[in-house]
Amino acid sequence: MSHTAERARTISAERRKRTVAATVLSLPLILFAAVFVIYPLATGALTAFQSSTLLDQSNELNGIDNFISLFRSDGFAKAAGFTVGFSALVVAIEMLLGFALALLMNRAFPGKKLFFTLLLLPIMIAPALLGVMFRLLLNGDIGALPTLLESVGLSVSLFSPDSVVPLLVVLDVLQWTPFTFLIIYAGLQSLPKELLEASAMDGAGYFRSLFSIVVPVLKPVLFAAFFLRAIDAIRTFDVIYVLTAGGPGTTTTTLSIYIYKTAFEAGDFGKAAAAALVVLVCLLPFVPFIVRRITSTGMEGKR
Repeated sequence: MSHTAERARTISAERRKRTVAATVLSLPLILFAAVFVIYPLATGALTAFQSSTLLDQSNELNGIDNFISLFRSDGFAKAAGFTVGFSALVVAIEMLLGFALALLMNRAFPGKKLFFTLLLLPIMIAPALLGVMFRLLLNGDIGALPTLLESVGLSVSLFSPDSVVPLLVVLDVLQWTPFTFLIIYAGLQSLPKELLEASAMDGAGYFRSLFSIVVPVLKPVLFAAFFLRAIDAIRTFDVIYVLTAGGPGTTTTTLSIYIYKTAFEAGDFGKAAAAALVVLVCLLPFVPFIVRRITSTGMEGKR
């Protein structure tokens, strides 16, 4: 009995040491999260229920007045509609193109390294800088592309209400397709060769192997790429703001641009915080679902 009790005390002491060590090692991360995540979120949530404007610095609690004002405004609904539609379209295109490029690059061919490097260039450039580059390239007065179109007899206003949205879709696809490609390509590189070899020996064709083996095994990677890109697309700000500032009118105003303008142009910090809180609450329920989907699919792939 004494030997058993001694062993239990030893195990308990070891567990305490591990707990203390884990706590000490995680303290920097906890402090970082508290200062840069929890505190800003708490402050923003509190501001959403306060009267906080450039003209009224009292910061008095006003209940849900900011939310009522937010939902009564047409600007928020239009920004939400444009953001959802724009995000769904660009993410769908980028996932398809990224998957196709990953399949292409998953084989040897001359010039592969050069093509791979050129393919990744857009995501190596800061989005705001890329927006400035596009603005100069597409400028109606000095831009190279409008000048080239005029030289062949085409006079097109790229920033008109009819063409600005398709233009932004094309630019977003050019910028972020390399991101989805890189994630999917990494997944393809880790795909067991034995599966494809066994499929070929059984007489399965390329497309049969693709949809019966490659896609099911890559489901966790595809979900991860989709989730990360969708979240990033919903909070799109830099390129669109630099190119159009949300215009013409409110045609290309995303939720991020709407929140920015409400806070720093209209000076209504309470309403801007309420809009940000609504976006956060709408997105949070999807996070556990996507994470659970990725995890469960990954466990199925390992079985």
